[in-house]
Amino acid sequence: MTCSLRGECGVAASKNNTSETDRHSVGGATRQESAAFKPRLIVVSGMLLGQQIELGGAPVIVGRSSDCALAMPHPSVSRQHCRIWRKNDRFLIEDLGSTNRTYLNGKAITRAELHDGDQISVGNNALKFFTSTSVEANYHEELIDLAIYDSLTGFFNRRHFRALLDEHISGSRPLGLLLMDIDNFKQINDRFGHPVGDQVLGVVAQVVREHAPADAPLGRLGGEEFALTLRGRSLADATALAEILRDAVGARPVELREARLNVTLSIGVAQSGADGATSSELLRCADERMYRAKQTGRNRVCAV
Repeated sequence: MTCSLRGECGVAASKNNTSETDRHSVGGATRQESAAFKPRLIVVSGMLLGQQIELGGAPVIVGRSSDCALAMPHPSVSRQHCRIWRKNDRFLIEDLGSTNRTYLNGKAITRAELHDGDQISVGNNALKFFTSTSVEANYHEELIDLAIYDSLTGFFNRRHFRALLDEHISGSRPLGLLLMDIDNFKQINDRFGHPVGDQVLGVVAQVVREHAPADAPLGRLGGEEFALTLRGRSLADATALAEILRDAVGARPVELREARLNVTLSIGVAQSGADGATSSELLRCADERMYRAKQTGRNRVCAV
């Protein structure tokens, strides 16, 4: 058990300095804003819901293999499922001999030309092809935002994070899970009100985002509870990251007009295999360790 202890949530006088959290790209899955819209694929159904990839001069291979430009690690997807490329001012799609075939607007194809708004089915996943901004493209992006993101933090919401966790734990690589809970959060809400509570959530989310690996999915599971997964890393690596996050949050007080809030995290860490073979077992183990961290003084990391 890692039990590096710092002080409880404290209050001290300070000048006014509020903080806000902007929507953030998590693992490249959120909307890309640019002055000039580029042709792209948007995943509108499946485990990578919301993932986008811009289409340029290089061919894009879609498949289960991690070497693919758009990798979809699902049994329904072949290792190299289909190819999309640009030819002059047109975009073409070709099935690469996939087991479950490639479908364009509901029809199996061998090779076809893509048009704005076309839907491509790759195994259990659906993608939309867009060449320009349109009402439909914006509509899909807004729906994706509502479906997978927490509006306050920009992290994945509970449902989507659980779906990712289910997919990742079924793979061959080890999976680490960090479950984080803000200490004494109810006291903050009771004393300062829910708007300040929201500000604290935003600041903590920003700090976690700044120090987490770019490829680590981040989720808000509810209330003041956050989660993060690490693929292909040891329990020691996950525990070390948890300590970094705990230290970083403790070093970033939340500035209010009338006070300064010193916020801390209690974190439980679990690893697939030894701590659970399913997402439910892994969450249960990390949750037990998180509460053990709280029961033994808060502002701690517990990994055993």
